[in-house]
Formats: sequence, C-alpha cells, structure tokens
Amino acid sequence: MNPRHISKILFIQALEQSDPQARYISHSTRQRATQHAKKRSSHEPLSSPEGSFQFFTHRAESLWNFLSTSYPMITESFRGAQATIPSSIMVMPAFAVGLLINGLGTSQRVNLLNFPLLLLLLWNIGTYAGTILLSLLGKDLTGPLLRHLSAGFATVTEWLGKGPWQKVALPGRADREWVLQATERFMNLWWRHNHPIIISRVRHLLHIGAACLALGIILSMYVRGLVLDYQATWESTFLSPAQVHAVLHGLLGPAAWLLGFPFPPVEALAHLQAPGQGSAAPWIHVWALTAFVGIVIPRVILAWLSARSAHKAAESFTLPLDEPYYLKLLSTERGQGIQIDIVPYSYQPSPAALDCLGQCLLDLLGNQATLHWRDPLPYGQESVPWLKATSSPQTVVLVCNLAQTPEAEVHGELFHTLQTSMQSCNGQHHLLLVLDQEPYRHLADQPQMRGRQQTWQRLANDYHLQIVAFDAKDTSRDQLLEKAQAALWPPKGEMT
Repeated sequence: MNPRHISKILFIQALEQSDPQARYISHSTRQRATQHAKKRSSHEPLSSPEGSFQFFTHRAESLWNFLSTSYPMITESFRGAQATIPSSIMVMPAFAVGLLINGLGTSQRVNLLNFPLLLLLLWNIGTYAGTILLSLLGKDLTGPLLRHLSAGFATVTEWLGKGPWQKVALPGRADREWVLQATERFMNLWWRHNHPIIISRVRHLLHIGAACLALGIILSMYVRGLVLDYQATWESTFLSPAQVHAVLHGLLGPAAWLLGFPFPPVEALAHLQAPGQGSAAPWIHVWALTAFVGIVIPRVILAWLSARSAHKAAESFTLPLDEPYYLKLLSTERGQGIQIDIVPYSYQPSPAALDCLGQCLLDLLGNQATLHWRDPLPYGQESVPWLKATSSPQTVVLVCNLAQTPEAEVHGELFHTLQTSMQSCNGQHHLLLVLDQEPYRHLADQPQMRGRQQTWQRLANDYHLQIVAFDAKDTSRDQLLEKAQAALWPPKGEMT
C-alpha cells in the first residue's frame, strides 16, 4: 500500500475524530465525500481489503481537497507530521565525531592493551550478542524504549500546552487547537499502526551511525599516523608476555592473517613491554582491519536488514478495518444475511439503552443486518425457543441488568445453554453478553457498581465470555463499539 495514502487516511481520521461535533467538517461534507468515494470505488467490492483501501483513499482525497483550501494550516501540519529522518542526518555527525576521536590515544605511545578501539569493539560485540539473545527469547527492547520516549514527549507537550501563553487570545485559535489536537492524534495513530516500520527505521539509523563512527575513527588513526610518530607498547600488573600474546593473537590474529602480517612471537611482545616500545604501524593496520570487519561490515549488514524489514512491513501494512472509525464508514455495505437478536433478561431496558445498543450493533455487523427485538426472558428460563439451527449467520445479544446479582445456577446455566445451542448450529453464530449499568446507577455508588461488575465478569470467565458494560448516558458510541467487537464469542481464532 502507498505509505502517503495511508498517512493521509490516518490524518483524515484524526481530523474527524478530533471534531466530534462537526464544527469544522460538517456532516454533509463527510457524507458527500463518502458517496463520492463509493462511486469511484464501485468496480471493487468494499468487503475486500483492496476495495476498502481504494474507498478510504478516495474519501481521504475528497476531504483533503476541501480541508486544505478551508484550513491551510492542515497542509503544514501534515507535512510536519510526515517529516522523516534522512540517513544523512546520522551519517555526517557520526562520521565527524569519529574523526574527532583520537583512536590512538592522547599520547604518542599506543598501549596495545588499552587501545581506544577495543572499548568500541567490545561494545559492538555486546550489542550483537544482546540482539541475538533477545531475538532467541522473543523479546525486543527497542519498541518499549520508543514507547517510553513517545510517552515522555507527549507529557512534555501536554505540560507546555498548559502554560500561561495558552491564555493569550490569538486569531483563529479554535481552528489551530483543533488542527494541533488532530496532529497529536495522528502521531498516536501512526505509532500504533506503524510501530514495526518505525522501529526498523530507527534500527537502520543506529546501525548506520555506528558504522560511520567506526569509519571516522579508523580514518582519524591514519591521518594522525601520517604526521606523528606513534610507538607501540604495553604494560600490565597481572599479565605475563605469554598471556598478552594469547589475548592479542585471539583478538588481532585474524586481521594479521588477512593482511599477510606475521604475528609477533612472545619474545617480540616481551621487548614491547614498557618502558620498551616499537613501531605502531603494523598494529594500527591490524586494529583498523579488526574494527572494519568487526564493526563496519556487521553494522552495514544489520542496517540493510533493518531497511529491508521496514520495507516489508510497509508493504504488508493493512488498514485497521476492525476499528470503530472504519466499521462505521463501511457499515452500509456490510451485514447482508446476518440476523441480530437482542434479548433482555428478566428486565426491560430503557428506550435510550435499546437505541444505543441497536446503533452499535448495526455499526459492528453492518446496516444491512436484520435487527430483532425479542421480548425479555423471564427470570430462571434457560431455553431460547426461537434460537434454531440455521446456516445464516446469527448474533444473539443477551442484555443483563447490573442491578441483579449474578447466579451460576441461573445466569450461568443460560450462558451454557446459549453456547451449546450455537455450537450445534452450522452457521457462524455469535454470542454477545451486555451488562446494562443504567438501572443500577441510581441505587449504588461507583465502588459498588465496580464490585458488582467484577462479580458478573468472574461468572462470565467460567464460560470464556467477556462482558460489555455500558450506560446509554455515559458510554460513547465508539467505546461501546470497540468493547462489543472484542467481546464477541467465539473469538475469530476459534470460529469454525
């Protein structure tokens, strides 16, 4: 999928969700954009991922043409939010820092056991080992680290937004606040849906930076070696010449072999022990090659793998069509042949609760679904006579009253009966357990309501059900839709 199209779709989503009262993007403008997108996407069914993507792309373009003209600040915000970090911003500073670092030490006597490149080499080896170990354990620290950084940035931004300068009256301030809020929401959406891409790009930059830093240090050693005379030596309180030979041969021997240099024997190393010294040129060559093979080449390979991973993640990205925003926009095209049965248990919900629940279910399953309002089941009834075996998809929505105390012998048996009946049917049947908080709102305080809800959920857990608690007065349509989608039984992975 085109990353720019995806970004624009997510940005339009952020703008609309930041304007729930339709003060800046009217309902008629949104409806016209929807109808225009449907006409342009008529050759592809909207039920397919390709058709859905085309529909949302055309709709975003239609709204963008209107918004970029009416609110020019949106275009600037979108450009700023889309700004990417080029590799050059990491390459040049890292290489410059490497040039400034004296890879041979502060004096002209190079201590072979205290070579500045040794620390960098050990750090990189530790990084490789940690990466391999974490991948084997199935863990990744880059994602949590970036999430903490993003959370910290959001906290600072929120704190700055509460400063006294916000009280100054500015022209167009309401529009500006809406666009800024939408931009922040877009960044959250972008991170939530694209964090694998972002993480891979950050890794790519870090690997490129490490490679360039090592290259800068290697080059700085040769530049200094051209104009200054460096002598090699070593000193140690605990190591003998034989032990030093073993350490250096294990570390630098492969590079010496590649360069065709005969590695000095123990006797030659003994002559270099301080205050003895010798020419540092051969040692600079083997250290440079060791750093190049041990740091630059692996980092370049890892950078290429990270770039490839980011490219694959971008190509495999799909729109989150199961989120409330997309479900509602596609609801008119879905639901054909689906039957929805709303069944209150032992009470009569208020008209507001039934209306809220009905709208949510049509958004969830599609406006073309058939909605049936069933009479309340009497207390203690376990059979559901109208639930018959059928090949048509059917969703039963059992609405319980929070004011009632859940009983395993009564409510639990009903849950079991419904699940058993659905499992014996051939179609794609679902069960949704809804808990109406409205009747209990005037009888209990918040702690009591939470305690009663937890009691209901403990009973539902025995039947692998997730309760959807809602109050028509306080629960937003999007919140209810998101909860209902997550609570459908059986879950998608268990459908047969």
